[in-house]
Amino acid sequence: MDIQQTLGSAIPILAYCLSSITMTVVNKLVLSGFHHHMVFLMLAIQALSSVALLLFFGRLAGWQWRSLNVPDVRAWLPVSMSQAVMLYTGGKSLQYLNVPLFTIFKNLTIILVAYGERVLFKAVVTPLMMVAFILMVLSSVVGGWNDIQFNTAGYFWMALNCFTSAFFVLHMRRVIKVVNFKDFDTVYYNNILTAPIYIVLSILVENWGEFLGYYGEPEHYAEYWSF
Repeated sequence: MDIQQTLGSAIPILAYCLSSITMTVVNKLVLSGFHHHMVFLMLAIQALSSVALLLFFGRLAGWQWRSLNVPDVRAWLPVSMSQAVMLYTGGKSLQYLNVPLFTIFKNLTIILVAYGERVLFKAVVTPLMMVAFILMVLSSVVGGWNDIQFNTAGYFWMALNCFTSAFFVLHMRRVIKVVNFKDFDTVYYNNILTAPIYIVLSILVENWGEFLGYYGEPEHYAEYWSF
């Protein structure tokens, strides 16, 4: 039983780590390696893909989640908006910073969340947690100190991403208690509500004329399909 419980905990953690690493590396490739940096378009594709995968595997496995309704949408929309800001600032950070440096500074969000929970939910910050936080800060300082290509824009977006990520986590925790969402409810609502936002912002803000013109040329087809 203990082995089964351990595996039951380890497998989701490993899956989360693998998916997180994969998403970070792929986003870095798309946002800095390709000719055009269409952050909102990329986020829209990811959100729509998440909904499609949830619907597909939900039908196969019989998963259930709450259908869209006005009270829940009204309650959850601010959470989805904060997620959109978090993902956008994260994408802009990756556009300017390398992946190791991005990961180091992203860990500072854990400290903000921990002290936010202490203020909002009376959570306890233990001495061992304090030691871990100090090590995180030191690693960030060392990482920034050794960054020979210091990029002001990258650090600006990274700072915004840390604060918006912490706000998203804390706000989502509070709202989940109100609407009583389960895991699949959260995944479905987060992606189905943010996808239209990303699409509209991509149309309004991003340069679709240059994007379509560039990838309309035969020599750029391979990069287009990679995107």
